[in-house]
Amino acid sequence: MTKEDNGISTSWNTWVDNLFRPASIYPLVGLRIAFGFSMALWAAGMLLTGKVTQLFYKPRFFFPYEGLEWIQPLKSPGVHLVFVLIALAALMIAAGWFYRISTIVFTFLFTYISLIDKASYLSYYYYVLVLSVMLMLSPANRLFSFDQLRKTNFRADYVPNWCILAFKIQVVMVFYFAGMAKLNADWLFGGRPAMIWLTEILGKAGISPDLVLENTWIPIVFSWLLLLFDFMMPQFLYDNKTSVTAFKIVCVVQLLAMVLLPTGFFPVLIVLSCIIFLPADLIHSFISRIAYFLFDIFEFKDDVFNPGGTVLLQYRKKRLFPILLAGFLFMQICVPVSLFLNWGSDRWADAAFSFSWDVRVNEKHGVITFFQLNQKTGEERLIDLNFYLSKVQQNKMAEDPEMIDQFASYLYSHHNYDPGLLQLKAVSCISLNGRKPDCRSFLAGETIIPVGKANDDSGQ
Repeated sequence: MTKEDNGISTSWNTWVDNLFRPASIYPLVGLRIAFGFSMALWAAGMLLTGKVTQLFYKPRFFFPYEGLEWIQPLKSPGVHLVFVLIALAALMIAAGWFYRISTIVFTFLFTYISLIDKASYLSYYYYVLVLSVMLMLSPANRLFSFDQLRKTNFRADYVPNWCILAFKIQVVMVFYFAGMAKLNADWLFGGRPAMIWLTEILGKAGISPDLVLENTWIPIVFSWLLLLFDFMMPQFLYDNKTSVTAFKIVCVVQLLAMVLLPTGFFPVLIVLSCIIFLPADLIHSFISRIAYFLFDIFEFKDDVFNPGGTVLLQYRKKRLFPILLAGFLFMQICVPVSLFLNWGSDRWADAAFSFSWDVRVNEKHGVITFFQLNQKTGEERLIDLNFYLSKVQQNKMAEDPEMIDQFASYLYSHHNYDPGLLQLKAVSCISLNGRKPDCRSFLAGETIIPVGKANDDSGQ
């Protein structure tokens, strides 16, 4: 064996040894608790704010995924009960109580509500499902969980390093792909959509937006800072010396995003995901306070919640789980990268992020109107879309010709239109990053047929 072969063999063995070296389970436990409680709050918020009713009961039509038309919302109060069960399952995940069952139930129910309607689907739903599946396969309930009360010799203080490394890689992918989505001319050289966000923020603060409009370099600098944040932050999170400071920066940035921008729940997911990078002793110190409190209050015997310990979790099939996780992560890298290389950043951002994670890389505003066109008299009658669809559905439909076709087919099938007499006409106007709207007309039937472009000077 040559020296080069020996060096490669040594490097490979070192890498494999690193995968299986003992790592503290506390970051995994912290992620489990944070994920469970945050998703329970999310489900409760959906119920208390009336969004469940708005999204799943008010519309008369839902946009199905191809081949999944059979997935429909349950009759009232069915969907409400689904969200109650999601909240309960999430709390059980946080408590580590019947952990495998609760993660399976949570994943199944969350998948169900994600597939009901393409228009109400939010792209961070996919990230929730990714985390729930990874947690389902992880030993995150081996410490500081109520499952310890049910099982003997269940405790584990250390796990193979690959259990922690898999989550770290997943979080790093979110940051890097968010940065990739920003590699386009609008973001880098036009300061869009940052200019729109900054003018809105200044308007809310009672400051004239001319500060941004007259100094176009400000949104460009802001855009580059966000880009650098996405590409550089994983480096600092991964370094034990800077991970705590980097985590604080992530918290501040995501908090500002929640306050200043309509980013939804995604910033919360990013913050709780970054817990996996925190030093184990820091999470140990935090959990210990809770553990000793529970230990004293409920007088648990032995060391069920005692945070000290040296038990190492052993896997019978040491190679199987790392290989499965590696394949799962490799797929998540290959699919977005292939779309990026084939389509470029603009179309890739829309396609890949529909089933990845919610990152605001552009601002789209769509308006659509439907008309009933009498082909004999030429008379047009406006169809009230509010009777059938929510505002969210209408905005999404304006961007997607396939959804326009789905809704037109629904109207034909439910109103018995005579194709020889009545024709449906749709006019869709889309504005990208504050540009002048691009309007197109469609004759809608079994297949949409573009019949004109109302505005050729779209700037898109």
